[in-house]
Amino acid sequence: MTYYLQMGIKKLLAHKYLLGSVVLYTFLITWASLAKFVVPIDVEVKGSDKIGHLIAYFIFTIVWFLFFFFSERRNENFKQSLTKASLICFFYGGLMELLQTLLTNYRNSDWYDVLANTSGIIIAVILLKVFENKLIKFNKQQ
Repeated sequence: MTYYLQMGIKKLLAHKYLLGSVVLYTFLITWASLAKFVVPIDVEVKGSDKIGHLIAYFIFTIVWFLFFFFSERRNENFKQSLTKASLICFFYGGLMELLQTLLTNYRNSDWYDVLANTSGIIIAVILLKVFENKLIKFNKQQ
């Protein structure tokens, strides 16, 4: 059973799926950052958008890390993959905040959003570091 599970995971970590995941999630982050949302019910929970930013950039960092670390066409180590993923996500988050002000008249830049994005990135880095040895071992089995 575990052999088939490992094989299934390895197939999902193939380069084409990782590339597709990175492109799709990056598009989703871009759309969510720049789109105009119309909510029919005006219920606001204080800080909920910051939690959304944190979760979105947590996932964003992990998706980019997986792309760099498990991609067949790249021969990068754990630290390089984690550094690249973190920097891409941090600068992309800053770019999205800047573009909200420059390209839209219905969204505004917010430094607290950047802080929430960065918090999500940091939590992802910590989690990935906790599982570093397992990820390296799994990557070598491919």
